[in-house]
Amino acid sequence: MPKNETGTINTVIGKGSEVEGKLSVQNSIRVDGRVKGEVRCSGLLVIGEEGVVEADIQAKEVVVGGKVQGSVDASHKVVLQSSASVIGDLKTKLLVVEEGAVFQGSCTSGVPEATSEAKEK
Repeated sequence: MPKNETGTINTVIGKGSEVEGKLSVQNSIRVDGRVKGEVRCSGLLVIGEEGVVEADIQAKEVVVGGKVQGSVDASHKVVLQSSASVIGDLKTKLLVVEEGAVFQGSCTSGVPEATSEAKEK
């Protein structure tokens, strides 16, 4: 399995697979199939180009190449690849959007002002 800074991808929802309900994963997950409901991941969530996620997502890092409908809350980073389509709200420290990505919703990114001021003191 591929390895990255957020750990080994130890769970894969393959093309043609469908999961509905609450999905909770330690480490990282890749979705090339369909997930509906709620996704919690302690590491990296990768949604492949053919992946479809209709869920509220909470993870350390999220990379979207497919389709997401729902809120995304990533404690570190969200990457929207050129093939991505996201309909919903994003909340993250760092947002990367490649040319061609589609995003409809509101976005909160960066370090909150109160936190950055406290670090300067």
